[in-house]
Amino acid sequence: MTNLSNEQTEKLFYLADLEMPPEINTDHITKALIEIEKKLTHSAYCKSNFEPETSPDILVIDDLEISIYQLNLLLTKSGYNVCIARSADEALDQFKKQHFEYVLLDLYIPDAEDGLKVLETLGGSEKSKADNTKIIIISGTDNKDLINKCLEKGANEFISKSPDWHKNILRHLKQLESQKHGKPKLVSNHIENQEKNIVTVSINHLYNAKIAVELEKEFISLINSGFSNIILDMSRFPNIDSKGIGTLIFGYTTCFEHKGKLKLINVNNAVKDILSYVHLQNVIQSYKDKQSALDSF
Repeated sequence: MTNLSNEQTEKLFYLADLEMPPEINTDHITKALIEIEKKLTHSAYCKSNFEPETSPDILVIDDLEISIYQLNLLLTKSGYNVCIARSADEALDQFKKQHFEYVLLDLYIPDAEDGLKVLETLGGSEKSKADNTKIIIISGTDNKDLINKCLEKGANEFISKSPDWHKNILRHLKQLESQKHGKPKLVSNHIENQEKNIVTVSINHLYNAKIAVELEKEFISLINSGFSNIILDMSRFPNIDSKGIGTLIFGYTTCFEHKGKLKLINVNNAVKDILSYVHLQNVIQSYKDKQSALDSF
């Protein structure tokens, strides 16, 4: 249970337009925060929040509906514009019609020969070279000759369908984006404890209009990658506005829904005052430094 006074709790539920239950628990507080976040900003689960005109376009080529569903959900939530192709012919047709930054190709669609044909056509095309399209092969095969053949024909990466294959795809896409665009990221992360799923997130530039959206994208990407315990370094936040508050609430509630925690470090007095004003100082915990936050998990 959070350390909110009765007055603070009443105001929290008033701001959320929710009726206050007779007995308050953490789930009630989280539900109220979710409602406040919706008022302050569009939910980061909405694809439109990621500005589709600037989001990377990605072509997913797979003939298994469960894989298509999983990848489409994962990538859309992580801020990608996803196009689906279920066969080699459909993939080639889609590629002719649209420009893609990334292609995810299941090698067996339904046979390896089909996947290799698509890879060879896409990887050797002038369009791929002009667009700098990165092609990632996903497959359950451990045939080294086949893997090497994929790399020779233009694949940028081969990702095995291990239990963590979805996480590995996201991690590789993030690496490719950093390399491809050749500019410093607004947001970066550092894995602190793999077993406890703890990661530290920090911004690399002072606060601007884009940072809230970038943070929401980072929260989603990390949680989809299995990191539900997030430490947010606030040392480069001189101030925070309503959009930023909405982003913190989003991060807190999303971590909570995945059985994790969002914790803040290096929070200056100006930001503390704003968090106190909206009664978040006792909900989203803050710590003086990273080690203190790590010790609290």
